[in-house]
Amino acid sequence: MERDLMSQLTKQTSLATKLASRPFTAPQKLKLRDVEIVVIEDRCKGCSFCIEFCPRDVLEQDTKLNVRGAHVPRVKDLDLCVGCGVCEEICPDFAIFLVDKKREKT
Repeated sequence: MERDLMSQLTKQTSLATKLASRPFTAPQKLKLRDVEIVVIEDRCKGCSFCIEFCPRDVLEQDTKLNVRGAHVPRVKDLDLCVGCGVCEEICPDFAIFLVDKKREKT
C-alpha cells in the first residue's frame, strides 16, 4: 500500500512538473514584433555575444570573415525571432539592429 502511494505521488509530481514548464500559448504566437535583423558586417568584431545571449537561438556564426578578420553573425532562422532586441542591446559595437517590417495595407 505504501509503495503504491509513493508511486502514485511520484507520477503526479512528474506530471505537474511537465505541465508547469509548458508555455501557455504556442511559441509561434509569442512574437513581440515582426522584424528584420540587420548586421553591419564591417563593424562587428566577432565577440559572439548576440549569438550566445539570443533566447531563441536565431543567430549563428558565418563561415566568411569580415574586414577585421572576424566571423560575423548571420541569421539562422528568422521565423524563430520574436523581436526582443537582446542582440542589439548586448552588442558592444552597435553592429546589429532590428528593423520593423513594413506591413502592407490592404
